Amino acid sequence: MIAFLGLGRMGAPMAGRLVAAGYRVTVWNRTPRAPEGATVAGSPAAAAAEAELVITMLSDPEAVRRVLTEALPGLRPGTLVVEMSTIGPEAVAGLRELLPAKVGLVDAPVLGSVEPARDGTLTVLAGGAPEDLARCREVLEVFGRVREAGGPGAGAALKVAVMSALVPAQVLLAETLARAEAGGVDAGALLDVLGGTPLGGLVERVRPAVENGPPGTRYALGLAAKDLTLASPGRGRSRRRPGTGCWRRPRPGWAART
Repeated sequence: MIAFLGLGRMGAPMAGRLVAAGYRVTVWNRTPRAPEGATVAGSPAAAAAEAELVITMLSDPEAVRRVLTEALPGLRPGTLVVEMSTIGPEAVAGLRELLPAKVGLVDAPVLGSVEPARDGTLTVLAGGAPEDLARCREVLEVFGRVREAGGPGAGAALKVAVMSALVPAQVLLAETLARAEAGGVDAGALLDVLGGTPLGGLVERVRPAVENGPPGTRYALGLAAKDLTLASPGRGRSRRRPGTGCWRRPRPGWAART
């Protein structure tokens, strides 16, 4: 049985895909809700009580730690926790310290928004021990393409690195469009020209919103700010490389990678 903790914009369609794929799913959400066919639990511990796999999809590191702390009484030896939120490798290391030694942990944040979550076309960036990754890979493939990034914390680190490039690039393009339109440049013409440059992929992602108006929220600004905070430069303290036992001090000017 799979326990799914967190049914927000991303969690709800992801849990629904598991049900549609034939898995027995128990869900918990602070505001009670459930995809059709799932069992609703009254607490994280109750959801985890019979689960072989516990998936978390929550807003930030604090929420993940709080919910998994509440789930601790229900976790049994041999249970595997798959953390799919974007929380960064330091928070993943903290979860490893929180969880019992006989409970496994995989960090598997995703790239993509609500529509890919619904369609099963997310990119899953998975980090963990090889035996743990093997145990959950078939389930992760329900959500989309799985890329194994390395050992514990490697998936979380890769996701933060990707977002540290992707979010500023989107902001840059939005500001460029606003400035150009203010200067009398046609937005469509600008997008056509930029579409033929290395920015072409990003241009095509935002073109529908520019031409047809913004769609419903897919990626809230608060989450973007959280992701950039996770990717912000280190403050000089030594850190462990994800998936290794090695420690290093971040180089000045580098975005934090651990």
